[in-house]
Amino acid sequence: MSRQQNEEDTNSALFDARNEYYIGNFMGSINFVLPEQGTAGSELLSYMYLSYLAIDSGRIVASDIKEGNATPLQALRLVHEAFEQPSRTEELLEKLTDKVAGEEDETNIWHIATAIVYCHDGQFENALKILHGSTNLESMALSVQCLLRLQRVDLAKQLVAKMQEISDDATLTQLAQAWVALAQGTEQMQDAFHIYQEFCEKFKPTPSLLNGQAVVHLGLERYEEADSVLRESLLKKHNDYDTLINLMVLAHLTAKPAEAITRNLEQLRQFYPKSDFVTDLDKKSAEFDRLCLQYDLDGGEKLLAV
Repeated sequence: MSRQQNEEDTNSALFDARNEYYIGNFMGSINFVLPEQGTAGSELLSYMYLSYLAIDSGRIVASDIKEGNATPLQALRLVHEAFEQPSRTEELLEKLTDKVAGEEDETNIWHIATAIVYCHDGQFENALKILHGSTNLESMALSVQCLLRLQRVDLAKQLVAKMQEISDDATLTQLAQAWVALAQGTEQMQDAFHIYQEFCEKFKPTPSLLNGQAVVHLGLERYEEADSVLRESLLKKHNDYDTLINLMVLAHLTAKPAEAITRNLEQLRQFYPKSDFVTDLDKKSAEFDRLCLQYDLDGGEKLLAV
C-alpha cells in the first residue's frame, strides 16, 4: 500500500501477498503473510487482514488488532467494526477521517480503510474525496471502482490512463483496464477477457477472475462458455456472491425454469441477507406489491362507482 509501491518490489512476500489479494485469492495472500507474521511490518500484515475481512473472518482482525494498537493496522479494526455494526458507521468514519487529516499516512492504509468504509455505506463521492489526487495504484484502482459505481465511465477511463503512465504492467492497472472495458460494453469486452485469461494462467483461477470472464461471455452471448466458467467458480467457492448472481442472469437469458433462479436467490438470501443485491431486490419487490395493491384498490373503487 506504500506510496512507493511498484511491481518490482524487492520484498517477495509483500509482492506475492499483494497480488494474491488483488486477484481474489484471499487464502493465498494470507498464507504468504503467516510465515512472516512475527516480524512483518504493517504494510505486509495489512494484506492478511484485508483478506480476512474479504472472507468474512473479521473476528480474527478484532482479535489480533487490539483497540490500543498504535500502528496503521488500527484502521482495519475500524473497518471490521463498521462491517459488523452499521449503526456506528458515522462514528467510525469520524475516527478514520480524523486520522487521515491529521497524520502522514506512509503506508496508505488509513486512506484505503476510510474509502472502504465509505464505499460499504454507499458514499462513493466521499470515498473519491479521500482518494483524490493520490498516485498510489491502490487508491487509484479503488477510485476507478467508485467512478464506475457512479456511472462515470468517462472519468474512470481517464484515471486508468494515468495508472498506465505510472505502471502499465501492474496487476491493478490491468484489472482496472478490464473493469472499464466491461463497463464500456461489447466492443471492448474481449479486451477484458484477455486480461482475465492471462491472470488465470499467470496466477490461478479465482472466483473474481472467473466471474470477470463470465460477464464477458454473457455480454457477447456466449452462454455455454459462461456456464462453464461459472461452474468452475462454484467449485472454488460454493456460495460465491458474484457467481450466484451471474448464474441467475444466465438462467434468465437462457430461459431456464424459474426454479433455477429461485435456487440461487435463496442461497443469496441465506449467505448474504444484507447484501446490496438482496436488499435492493426486496425494496423493488415491496414497491411492486404496493403498486399492485393500489391498482387493485383503484380498480375496485371504479367498479363500485359503476
